[in-house]
Amino acid sequence: MTATLDAARRDAFAERLLGILNGGALSLMISIGHRSGLFDVMGRETFATSDALADSSGLQERYVREWLGAMVAGGIVEYQPAGRSYRLPPEHAALLTRDARPNNLAATAQWVPLLASVEDDVLTCFQRGGGVPYEAFDRF
Repeated sequence: MTATLDAARRDAFAERLLGILNGGALSLMISIGHRSGLFDVMGRETFATSDALADSSGLQERYVREWLGAMVAGGIVEYQPAGRSYRLPPEHAALLTRDARPNNLAATAQWVPLLASVEDDVLTCFQRGGGVPYEAFDRF
């Protein structure tokens, strides 16, 4: 017997999956914002251009600008078109900067790329058994 496909249920699940995938990608960008210090720099600024943020953080402007695009699309950072400038709202800084400890959730976002780095090892465990040694988590 063939199951009947509920198109509305499928579409709702597709929307949920897209949210999960977008959230996963955004988690990587949040980790980069933490590790690069960009959130800390932005937490001390008002609106600033990508050039100013790159200068303040000692990073390459092109990559800062592309990261900012992801942060704006994800609703993490605000963009002011008139001045081509960006701002980390203080409410967001309260959860994303090192000054926010112990509430710094950006530090927790580092788990996503760390776990992704051992995905092949975990898959091997599914196939053969065993475990992933602590040493495999190089940034743990």
